[in-house]
Amino acid sequence: MSMKHLNVIVEDVLSEAVMRRLLTHVGYTGTHIFRITRGNGQIKKNVEKFKGASRVVPHIILTDLDRHPCPPELLESWNVGELPPTMLLRIAVHEVEAWLLSDRARIASFLHTAIEKVPSFPESINDPKQAMFSVVRKSRKHRLIEEIVPQTGAHIGPLYNERLCDFVLNHWHIESAVENAPSLARNIIRISAFLQGAS
Repeated sequence: MSMKHLNVIVEDVLSEAVMRRLLTHVGYTGTHIFRITRGNGQIKKNVEKFKGASRVVPHIILTDLDRHPCPPELLESWNVGELPPTMLLRIAVHEVEAWLLSDRARIASFLHTAIEKVPSFPESINDPKQAMFSVVRKSRKHRLIEEIVPQTGAHIGPLYNERLCDFVLNHWHIESAVENAPSLARNIIRISAFLQGAS
């Protein structure tokens, strides 16, 4: 795709890895700068700033749905309003972890567990990160459990991002994941159309 410059706003390191793979998947060949925020609260706080900045350099924002029942309600609660044609705001249902779990065979292999331990429809789960922990706890590799599952008082394990980013960048099969993740399929279509239209 011919768009030369793009700013990408994400919540965390894992979302950055996912967006890098998605941009490659849709054939984006321009340069892009990632800005990692600390949760979607920071994205919400800066939406108006991103709107203005997108008129100079196109922006794609990826955020998690989290506890909102549907994407339209999240957008309404954020009071986003009309977006400029140079800005795309996309939502993962309910978290990007659901998109990783949707490639059931490869995530099971990567985590050294049986595919039957991976949820069949991860986007129907309200807390995919906890579902990911549940899958990891069934791993035959105790080392992975120690690295990925959080200890008491922690949000994630010490190597959570490192291990799952490795999966995203080197093992995740997007074509398989979209079969179990409708929001991922929609996001790929919208990102591709946006890059074509903003070129």
